[in-house]
Amino acid sequence: MEQQTSIFTRVNAWAAQSGAVNLGQGFPDHHPPELLLSSVQEALRENYYQYVTSFGLLGLRQQIARIWEEDFAISLDFNTQITVTAGATQALHDATVSILSPEDEVLILDPSYDSYAPVVRSVGAVPVRVPMNFSPELGFSLDWERIRASIGPKTKLWIINNPHNPSGYTWSSVDFQEVELIMNDYPYLFVLGDEVYAYLAFDPLFKSLLSLESHQKRILVVHSFGKTYHCTGWKLGYAAGSEPWMHKLRQHHEYNVFCVNSLMQRALEIFLPQDTVRRDIATFYLEQRDFLFSLLDSTPIRAVPVQGTYFQWLDFSFLSKATSDLDLAQEWALKAGCAMIPFSPFMEKSSPLDPLLMRLCFAKSKQKMELGLGNLRHYLGF
Repeated sequence: MEQQTSIFTRVNAWAAQSGAVNLGQGFPDHHPPELLLSSVQEALRENYYQYVTSFGLLGLRQQIARIWEEDFAISLDFNTQITVTAGATQALHDATVSILSPEDEVLILDPSYDSYAPVVRSVGAVPVRVPMNFSPELGFSLDWERIRASIGPKTKLWIINNPHNPSGYTWSSVDFQEVELIMNDYPYLFVLGDEVYAYLAFDPLFKSLLSLESHQKRILVVHSFGKTYHCTGWKLGYAAGSEPWMHKLRQHHEYNVFCVNSLMQRALEIFLPQDTVRRDIATFYLEQRDFLFSLLDSTPIRAVPVQGTYFQWLDFSFLSKATSDLDLAQEWALKAGCAMIPFSPFMEKSSPLDPLLMRLCFAKSKQKMELGLGNLRHYLGF
């Protein structure tokens, strides 16, 4: 079901109203790396206060290209294939509106990140929501028969999120083979990869859509510095890939924000050659997830398997479903002292057969997770 007000806005408001521990929205409690903070200070001393090149500082784009070569063995032209954006959301917006026309169809996997469909509809295009498979034992997975059946003559774009938010599913080598087969069969289909959790893939390891070299002219991907370096509020990300598509994106980007925060761009440019954090961040979050699991011991709450991101679905299907998950989320935020994100707002259509799932973010401090889940356990009586 589509919501005019996002579920994050509502849950945050309930938590603020009651003082509940907010384990919902995905912003970390942890500080950015000290080296990055000192790089901000250095950029301040250099007086980076004014406009810079619309599509990003040259040095930062060069560093991004270097990282792609080192981490993913993919070569990118920093002049024509990389654009620095005001966070990944802006990159997703400009990539989407730059490629679509009214009545084009766009494949979106459900459950889906809540900004995709509104952007698609804003240009008169049509979101086609394709439900993922789910089981409490295995978690979420892809239904390739259903995906193929959803592609038609009006399908212009497919938005692929890997690792997938909100399901936590990370795409396998078999999944990539299926994507390649589909792109072979539908030469008019463009693919937009939301890869902001690239460094938060646990098992299997992350693989970029840009690895599909024969189709790179129809692929753009989006990444986020905020997710990797605990600085989501700095709103710094980038788009990378198809040169022709990038040219279209930049036309929208220039008249949208013109350029991105020059100070933070320069700070990242200084920091990235010295960065050792990104390759260890998955290990850090696995430790966070293990601590969360320890808080579920001796409770009927079950953790749904996830392979990436810093989100975890908890299965409350042992409770009566007389109340909707949205109502339960509101009740728990206002009365139980624990705010989490319900499942149904991520779906186009909810069903009484859907599992009773709540999502929390384990990028929070251990103290906050312990307090929030302790409050909920006390409220539920176990």
